[in-house]
Amino acid sequence: MFRSALFIPSANVRALAKAREIDADALIFDLEDAVGESEWAGALAALVSTLEAGGMKSPAILVRIHPLHLDATADALNHLVRNRAIGGIVVPKVETPDTLHRVREAFPRAQGLWAMVETPLGVARLGDIAAMAGHVPLKGLIAGPNDLRKGLRTRPMPDRQDILFALSQIVLHARAHGLVALDGVYNQFLDEAGFAAECRQGRDLGFDGKTLIHPAQIAGANAAFSPSEDETAWARAVVKAFEASEAGVISVNGEMVERLHLEQAREILNYLRDK
Repeated sequence: MFRSALFIPSANVRALAKAREIDADALIFDLEDAVGESEWAGALAALVSTLEAGGMKSPAILVRIHPLHLDATADALNHLVRNRAIGGIVVPKVETPDTLHRVREAFPRAQGLWAMVETPLGVARLGDIAAMAGHVPLKGLIAGPNDLRKGLRTRPMPDRQDILFALSQIVLHARAHGLVALDGVYNQFLDEAGFAAECRQGRDLGFDGKTLIHPAQIAGANAAFSPSEDETAWARAVVKAFEASEAGVISVNGEMVERLHLEQAREILNYLRDK
C-alpha cells in the first residue's frame, strides 16, 4: 500500500531524527528540491547515517536523488540498496526513458524505480516512460504539481482544473502498465479541509495514494485512499451474492452487477485483509 508517502528533507537533522517513528506507508528521503547545493554533501552523509541506524517504522523507504549527483549518490547509497534498507529510488523530472536507464545502471540492485512526472515533456512522453516497466523495475509514477504548473505557466484553478489533464494522464499510463500512481503534494499543510478535498479528488481520479509534506497529513491520506465503509459494504454484498449464483449478471441492492464488479469487490476485500 502506498496511501501516504511523506517527503523527508535530508538536510533537516530534526526531520531525519523523527523519521524513525513516522508510520506513513512510505517515506521519501529527499536529496533534491529540499536540499540546497551547499547542503547537499552534508545531507547525503546524514541520510546514510540515518538509514544505516535502521529501525524505521514505515514499511517502504525511498530516496529521491538529485540527477546532477547521480554517481556520488550511488557510491554512497548502493550498500544500503543491496541490504534493502532502501526499497526504491525516486527519479525527479523524468522526461525520457534514457533517464531511467541511467539510474538503473547506477543502482543495479534497486528493487524499484519511481518516475516523477513534473514537466510538460514528461507528460507528453508518458507512454514511453511508463512502458519502461518492461525493461527496468519501474514501480510507479508520481505527480509533481508544483513543477507542472511552472512548466505549463498555469494559474491554480479550483479542483486543479489547470493540471487535471496531466493528472489523468499519469493515472491512465500507470494503469496501462500495472504501475502505482501517486498524487502530488498539497502545500497548505494547515488547511485540513482543502487537503481532505484534494485527497478525495485524487482518489476519485484513480490515484493509489498521495505524496505529503507534513506528518499531520498522514492520517487523512490513509483514510482517503482506503476503502470507505460504503465501498466495503458493497464489496461484501457483491461477493456474497455471486457465491449464491452462477449468473453473469445479478441484482445487488437494486444495482445490476456483472462479474467485473465481482473482481472489483474482491480487490477491495483483499486490500482490507492486507492492511
